[in-house]
Amino acid sequence: MPTFTPTAFVTPPAPGQAAHVPILMYHNLRDLPNTASELDRTWTVAPKQFEAQIALLVARGFQTITLGQLVAHLKHGAPLPSKPIVISFDDGWVEQYTVAFQVLKKHNRIGTFYIYTNPLDRNRYLSWAQLREMTAAGMDIQAHTLSHPHLLAIPASEAFREISESKKIIEAKLGKPVVSLSYPFGEYNAGTIELLKRAGIESAVTLASGYRQRADELHTLHRIRVSYDDTLDAFAKQLPQQ
Repeated sequence: MPTFTPTAFVTPPAPGQAAHVPILMYHNLRDLPNTASELDRTWTVAPKQFEAQIALLVARGFQTITLGQLVAHLKHGAPLPSKPIVISFDDGWVEQYTVAFQVLKKHNRIGTFYIYTNPLDRNRYLSWAQLREMTAAGMDIQAHTLSHPHLLAIPASEAFREISESKKIIEAKLGKPVVSLSYPFGEYNAGTIELLKRAGIESAVTLASGYRQRADELHTLHRIRVSYDDTLDAFAKQLPQQ
């Protein structure tokens, strides 16, 4: 399991100020044909491209952290390693085991995997056995609901069940706390945030771009989307430059 030494140089932000902690966002990791749609190219990254991006992060000294570490930093001032970064993946596609997990292990880094639980153990999705292996290796598994619904289009009681039951299932299966959720389709409102708080989920990630994270925005954290046509230079330019 990767371990990093916290440094006093990463201090929690003052009230109302932001911590510079990029959260990268990946979905599918596979090669696409030239005829692939714009939608596919938006939400997919080629495996070789992904490995080059991770190698760049390592070369520049970025240290991967979990969502639990980020929450503890923003809420309680817990220390972080220098140049902290979160590498997140949505949905639970099997390539996140066959590609992402293998590359992260090779480079001694960790990832945060937001899974929705209903399709697990089925074709093209992760299995619970794979998730247990990933958890044992230090990977961070977080919630993405039960069935990836449009939370704003269903009754609040059903939305709460999607949120709370996914948390319970992951915790029961993997024995680790779920502290974060990725909103399906990036959709949420003030009511959704209240449901997360009621379910005991301390943070959530959105589709909003950027890397400035604030303690008063724990349920609307920003992410940096990585897509198929991003060059390595374009990828690097989205990261903090200091």
